[in-house]
Amino acid sequence: MPIQSILHRCHRLSAGDRPRVLILLALLTGCSLTGIATAETPKSLEEVEQQILDTSERLKALDDEIASSRELKQKLQSALETARSNVGEREARLKQLDEDIARFDRKLDSLSAMVADAQSLMEARRQALAKALRNAQTIGKQTTLKVVLQHDDPALADRLSVYTEHVLEAQNRTIAEQVSQLNRLQAAHETALKDRNWLNYIKKKAAQQKEGYASDASSRQESLGQVEAELSQKTRTVAQLKADQSRLQSLMDELRTVDSSRSGYFAAGKGDYPAPVEGELYARFDDIKSVGKLRWSGLFIKAGLGQPVRSVADGEVVYSDYLRGFGMLVVIDHGDGYSSLYGGNREVSVTPGQWVESGATIATVGDSGGQNFSGVYFEIRHNATAEDPEKWLSTDFQMAKRP
Repeated sequence: MPIQSILHRCHRLSAGDRPRVLILLALLTGCSLTGIATAETPKSLEEVEQQILDTSERLKALDDEIASSRELKQKLQSALETARSNVGEREARLKQLDEDIARFDRKLDSLSAMVADAQSLMEARRQALAKALRNAQTIGKQTTLKVVLQHDDPALADRLSVYTEHVLEAQNRTIAEQVSQLNRLQAAHETALKDRNWLNYIKKKAAQQKEGYASDASSRQESLGQVEAELSQKTRTVAQLKADQSRLQSLMDELRTVDSSRSGYFAAGKGDYPAPVEGELYARFDDIKSVGKLRWSGLFIKAGLGQPVRSVADGEVVYSDYLRGFGMLVVIDHGDGYSSLYGGNREVSVTPGQWVESGATIATVGDSGGQNFSGVYFEIRHNATAEDPEKWLSTDFQMAKRP
């Protein structure tokens, strides 16, 4: 079967079947099995184990760092909440101070107006008192002179003088009360002014505190963002390391499987394996084929249709399907690079991936390999290189070569 056809068929197979077809391709073309299985030299089991250990240590270190970062994140979040709460409290305090200052401004405006009114009224009172004093002096002089010149009643003059004094005293008391009220208003104005100035001082301090809290909140927010970014990066790194660790574990399991398969089991049985079927030896290894100058790469054993075909040793079935030139074909991997091939069958009873024991029936004799008679084509290969099967079979394998 052309290599291109095999490759085309390989692409149509599932991922689990492709490696087995590639192994079959290696068997048929003489390529190295390890060369097809991987393009790079496999790492040793010890190296993979060390990589897993290193990855575990890195994961542990990252877990510790993530735990510390999360603790720091919680502290920063708490500090940020406190800073924001302080900013909010200062903003509320500043708003209250603005309202208080506005109230004092209104009070000061009112007191200033009252002081101005009181000053105006007092000035008017003073002017009225001065005028009254001047009038009283004029009246007093006229009354005294009139009494002397006209011989009027002196008692009337005394009464007028007393009356004038009472009026003047009343006006003085009124002026004194207004002065006292003005003093009180000016004192209240000064007190309100001091209180307003104090509120402005408190407002300035509160604004400075707010700026400090806002700066602290901004710094905490920036630090929190950095910690969250580091946490995100570390989390992604942990996920990547875990994926790497999983792949390394799979690789280690595969390497262990390979190591376990290198038991020397198949090679130890050389010369003792039974023939896959009872029949007549038609062609030996390296015989020239009847057509062309091609040589046989294995044995062809003539046998009756339907006879059981048995596995010569324990192993895993890696191929079980029709292949042009070989008919219904079964390939079994025995480990250590050894495999056995059984072609020309009529029916196969095993599937790829199945483990079979030595002597287990894997197929029935047929004539699907292109021969004019029924039989089994049998090969043994080591790392895709065909070897003489007769050297592997027991001495009981007594078959006469066709004449």
